[in-house]
Amino acid sequence: MKLFKLTYGLMAASMLMLASCNINDYPEFDNADAFVAIQQTSASISETGDTLSIPVMLTSLGGLQGSVDFEITPDSVAGAKEGVHFTVINASKTLTFTPDQPTQEIKLKIIDNDEFGGDVKMNVKLVNAQGVQLGANKICQVTIEDDEHPLSFILGTLNAKGISYFNDEQEWEVTFAKDADDLSKVWIYNLVPGGSSSTSPVYGIVNEEKTEIHIPVGQEIAKSSSYPKILLEGFYGDHSAFGIEDEHTTDGEEDIPNGGFITGLIAADGTITLIDWFGSHVYSDDAATASAGWYNILETGIVLKK
Repeated sequence: MKLFKLTYGLMAASMLMLASCNINDYPEFDNADAFVAIQQTSASISETGDTLSIPVMLTSLGGLQGSVDFEITPDSVAGAKEGVHFTVINASKTLTFTPDQPTQEIKLKIIDNDEFGGDVKMNVKLVNAQGVQLGANKICQVTIEDDEHPLSFILGTLNAKGISYFNDEQEWEVTFAKDADDLSKVWIYNLVPGGSSSTSPVYGIVNEEKTEIHIPVGQEIAKSSSYPKILLEGFYGDHSAFGIEDEHTTDGEEDIPNGGFITGLIAADGTITLIDWFGSHVYSDDAATASAGWYNILETGIVLKK
């Protein structure tokens, strides 16, 4: 009985406390704190003639109105020029916000051309806010990616297919990205399924004829909290089976030494055939002398195709 009375008393007290609170009393947003800001601090678009839209939002729950101007400044090293690389659709370069339209967009029409000049950049900056203050995000760095890159036919996401020594036939996706400075160099993500880290891409060098890619062994291809070193390594395939006459005529029996590379043959349509064995070799020491096994080994003849 005493326990029942105590429980009832606690319930009554809590009901009284709830009754004293109005659940409809929400905190109000003070318009003095309202601001206008760009919703993304960076953006990129390919030079294909499309339109880039950069959202700008006025944060106000009280129906505040206002406006803001924007200005565009070319990058000091590889600057995008208005009228050459893009045009501004918002001719006045002013955005006006109303209670019904709290979000506006800066719109840039990208100009396509048939010449390779490299990527160009610009900074789009909010200035001169009227009726509202500027938020912290007031600059968006925009990159216009040149689509005439000499290696564009192999860049992007490729579908990989072939035989794993451990897992039989495998299919996965590999991404080839251009290097910012070297036109013959590409960065390769997820080359070894189950043995690659997104933060550790490996690079390859394409020959002048664009018929071969060489991927040096010994590169760090993955990171792990359990092992200090995971390196891209491999074994020579039988190159004669692919019409190449050199000293490599055995299949998977000869290590590719430090300083060597995995060879890929590039077809005219961008299809790449890797003619050596390769995988992610795990080491239990920083000096990479004590092997702890392999995450995966891919056999010769892996095909990568868009």
